[in-house]
Amino acid sequence: MRHVWSLLAGIVIAPLAWLVIAYGQAVITESAQVGAERPLWFGLILLALIGLALGTVGSLRVSPAGPLVVAAGYVGATAFLIAAPDAAQRMLPDVWVFLGELVVPASPVTSGVLGMLGTMLLIAVLSPQRWRNWPRREEEAEPAWTETLSTRGDGPDTFNGFADLRTPADMSGVDTPSWSAPTKV
Repeated sequence: MRHVWSLLAGIVIAPLAWLVIAYGQAVITESAQVGAERPLWFGLILLALIGLALGTVGSLRVSPAGPLVVAAGYVGATAFLIAAPDAAQRMLPDVWVFLGELVVPASPVTSGVLGMLGTMLLIAVLSPQRWRNWPRREEEAEPAWTETLSTRGDGPDTFNGFADLRTPADMSGVDTPSWSAPTKV
């Protein structure tokens, strides 16, 4: 079930993040102009919020399905733009007007932001910790490392894990080792 929820989160967040990134870039571009009415921090907060949403999808140890979908979409869109720029430009609308702002949906792709985010999420997917199983309940859990090393099993303060590493001479009770040290000539 965790794969389904992660996949649904990726399917919802990927296009939403794309559009908010495009809107945030438009706000930042307009705010950076001399005499702009809208403050620059508004666009930066939009991008920070999307960064938090994508970071959550990429870093939570739920399932690699969601980040994989987002990463494939973002890296695929960037690769499509590189491979066939004319076709990619035709597929995306030129300009949208959203909340009084001119938004270019292709801007996150052409600026490389989506390619960068997709690559970051792909790294998160390839993390070995992503593919490990969830921790089991306590009654099914494996014993602690101190319990596996102890030969008596009386507890962690009776550690005797190196008892089997004694040499044959030590086990025989003889004081001299079975080998002789090299001497100076």
